[in-house]
Amino acid sequence: MVLRVYFISTTGRRDIRKGQIHVFSVLSSWKYDYEAIDVAAPENANERNFVIVTGKKSEDGKIVLPQIFQEEKCCGDYLDFLDAIEHEKLQLFLEQINAQELDTIRQQQT
Repeated sequence: MVLRVYFISTTGRRDIRKGQIHVFSVLSSWKYDYEAIDVAAPENANERNFVIVTGKKSEDGKIVLPQIFQEEKCCGDYLDFLDAIEHEKLQLFLEQINAQELDTIRQQQT
């Protein structure tokens, strides 16, 4: 299964830049293999369109990067990623395990 992070290299928004760096650092520190796809690069026009169509939209209907996908399925955006970390459900969020496996792991830890 391929984990993909869609990001934008040309943003002027500091909050987006910081979020992207945070996602990359967390995934790298947990040793997740992922593919970083810059939607601003001209050669990634198909990927940009894919994110626009299938990505999670904000309340005002816009796509906010970074967006995290497992294969072709959107796991969520940066706020969802933060929520998963806060609730210790990152593996579940990234669809590396299912809910039953998470419960089993938690039971073994207690």
